[in-house]
Amino acid sequence: MPQLAIRALPPLVALPLMAASLTAQAPVAAPEPVALVGATVVDGTGEAPAANAVVVVRDGRIACVGPETACAVPADAERIDVAGKWIIPGLVDAHVHYSQTGWADGRPDAYDARDRFPYIEVIAKLRDPTPFFRSYLCSGVTATFDVGGYPWTWGLRQPSDGSTSAPHVAAAGPLLSTRDHWLNVPAERQFIHMGSDSATLAGAQYLVANATDAVKVWFLAGRNSPDTTAFKERLRIGAAEAARAGIPLIVHATGLWQAKVAVGAGAHLLVHGVGDVPVDDEFLELARAAGTIYTPTLVVSDGYRQLRVRSFDAGRYDLACVDPETQAKAFLSDSLAGGMEAAARERAAEQAAQQDALGAANLMRVHRAGIPVVMGTDAGNPLTLHGPSVFLEMEAMQAAGMTPMEVLVSATAVGAQAMRRSMDFGTVEQGKVADLVVLDADPTADIRNVRRVALVVRGGEVHRREDLEYR
Repeated sequence: MPQLAIRALPPLVALPLMAASLTAQAPVAAPEPVALVGATVVDGTGEAPAANAVVVVRDGRIACVGPETACAVPADAERIDVAGKWIIPGLVDAHVHYSQTGWADGRPDAYDARDRFPYIEVIAKLRDPTPFFRSYLCSGVTATFDVGGYPWTWGLRQPSDGSTSAPHVAAAGPLLSTRDHWLNVPAERQFIHMGSDSATLAGAQYLVANATDAVKVWFLAGRNSPDTTAFKERLRIGAAEAARAGIPLIVHATGLWQAKVAVGAGAHLLVHGVGDVPVDDEFLELARAAGTIYTPTLVVSDGYRQLRVRSFDAGRYDLACVDPETQAKAFLSDSLAGGMEAAARERAAEQAAQQDALGAANLMRVHRAGIPVVMGTDAGNPLTLHGPSVFLEMEAMQAAGMTPMEVLVSATAVGAQAMRRSMDFGTVEQGKVADLVVLDADPTADIRNVRRVALVVRGGEVHRREDLEYR
């Protein structure tokens, strides 16, 4: 491959993400114009790739894309030779949690490590997610949807949107929850208990008043629970308030009957796949009618399994994109007390294989029914690491039966659709924000080639992959 001719790049810097992030930010100078010349463009729409193309970037946006005969390199643009490479839209992870670390210290309900990592200190440190931002860019991710967390996650949106050192962030803020979960800190909650109709209405109104990007419901009701009828009604109360405000409804519902209730209430986004039984025609019809987007989250359960068996499978991850602190914690997994005996590990592996097969089959049934499928990792949960977990998720989607092109569309154009930002990013088209990834290998031949990141362009700023890595 030819050497890339590219100027020296500025270092990534921490963003002002505390209370000040909610105030007006000083305007950021647009990067200098550049032209990426000679690559094959896979534009994210599902159309055939365009070989030997030019992408001109000016003022942080795509000014032109096409053959050089129709898209001449401007005299004032830096010409970057990317012949023999592939350009795709920046990836979108449509299911992340910045209020979680990617290890047990952020989810002490999975493994209680608070004696060594006090939860209130862990959460206080997460207010500056700069290390995770770098991990996402390093992995080719230029947009993220935080679908539930502490109220401060709303403050990540404005500064990240205007930054060339962070992915775009949409944030749902605190979740409306059927469970009165204890995983909060003294003065802030990430779970608003749906303990009554009035509490649910007040919670939804609070989210709307804070200009949330979605109303998220953690719908964990049991089929035969005495509270189930009440929780169904409270889901409808939250959904109605979201609809009145023109805000999308997101629902965590991993069982088929719960998912049917969610799409019947108008869920814009199901943030997990159905994992208990095969999806049926009724579900597919409800999802089509609601215009629901389906997020399979195929790999998040594997992170929990690794934690339970005390065995971090480091070889699966691109650890060059993971900050040293998170890496160190992940490697602690093997030394935690309370691991499984060999027989229990074997049973767990068998159950995991069955669960994975069901998740893959349900994904393909939904996909073949024409329901939009979006790539989302649930990053932040134990050993679902911010950033490189996108590679695991996309590879699992391909293994389930989706073509590499279909997976790529799910991880770009459909991701932007899920965030309601299709006018801004998700495809390589004139006028959109210049969020691009340059790859060393063809992603339409094998989605594993998305790991072969050479350059990441965020808002027109070109970053070398090696400059984003932590090693």
